[in-house]
Amino acid sequence: MLAPSKIRVLLIGNVIGAYRSQTLIKFLLDSECCISLISPKFYWTQSQTRSVKTRILELLFIAEFYLKAYLADVIYVLPLNNYFIKRAIQVAKFFNKKLVVEMYILSYDTFIEDKKKYLPNSPQAKCIAERDRLSLTQPDYIVTTAKYQLKHWEQQLNIKVNLDKVFIAPIFSDNVLESRRSFMQDGQLKICWWGNFIPLHGLDNILQAIQILTKKQVQFTCTLFGVDSPFFEVYENKIHSYQIEDHVVLRKDLKFSNYSLPLYLINNCDLALGIFGNTKKAYNAVPNKLIDALSMGIPSLTMRSPALEEFFELETDFWTCEPSPESIANAIYAIANNAAPQINWEQSRQKVLRIFSATQYQDIVSQILHTVTVD
Repeated sequence: MLAPSKIRVLLIGNVIGAYRSQTLIKFLLDSECCISLISPKFYWTQSQTRSVKTRILELLFIAEFYLKAYLADVIYVLPLNNYFIKRAIQVAKFFNKKLVVEMYILSYDTFIEDKKKYLPNSPQAKCIAERDRLSLTQPDYIVTTAKYQLKHWEQQLNIKVNLDKVFIAPIFSDNVLESRRSFMQDGQLKICWWGNFIPLHGLDNILQAIQILTKKQVQFTCTLFGVDSPFFEVYENKIHSYQIEDHVVLRKDLKFSNYSLPLYLINNCDLALGIFGNTKKAYNAVPNKLIDALSMGIPSLTMRSPALEEFFELETDFWTCEPSPESIANAIYAIANNAAPQINWEQSRQKVLRIFSATQYQDIVSQILHTVTVD
């Protein structure tokens, strides 16, 4: 379903590296919508110090926002950009415009609970929590990826979300590749993991599980694809301290953005690992890496969580275990010895391609914009 043509949509936020926002923009252009983007990074970067120049640039940004909001039919706060929510609410009310906010993540979960960037009672944490509250209570329409996580967000922020405003558009993968491997065709289990080093992903649990596996009669290798950050060296040292260098390789040279990583995976991965974090966010999220792996038809193991039950049958769609080193190691051992439950991976792949698709996301956006035109 196309979005209504000629509707004027003002997008606000930074889009570099955000495939969901890029998909949205392309869809709106293909629908012949009139769009305009206000990107703060065009004016300044977060690393810039406060100065007269910075203040002037901020005023220019605000002026552009007001001018374009006056002409727009709807103001759309892009995913991962709710730090502009206060201004967006003010402008939408001032010009009587409809406001759409995409809540892809809860910032409080990410920066306080998961990354522990700020202390829970710090001014920064309170500011982040307030932005999340406004984003979930003040817009005319809210787009998010799952119903289950809304309950968790309500508890975290002590709010009640009006479900009549909420539209569910699951995460999706833009991958079009399919696994070319036969399971353990090389005589050993080739395990792969990719992501960054936040607690959500549970990489420490994975490394400890690998250490346990090295003491069992399992032929395996494990390749970890991380991002180039200060934590990369930290985990290199952990691999050394666990004495698992003969089994584990940590790399940062392949990426999804240029297809180098999925091309590697479809030829070299027998088992994709999802998330195994001991955090609230981990128990309330559907992992992107799980969707990526299943969309390629790669056998997958991830932590068991109630959030997954919104979309999946946990006994038949993929393998799950508890997020502990012992449980992960036991699950991998069973998989390597063909003692794990039998899964129809092609059936799981087709399910993911059907539910977690860009088309589903575009249909939700189209529904909202059609509603705006009726209003």
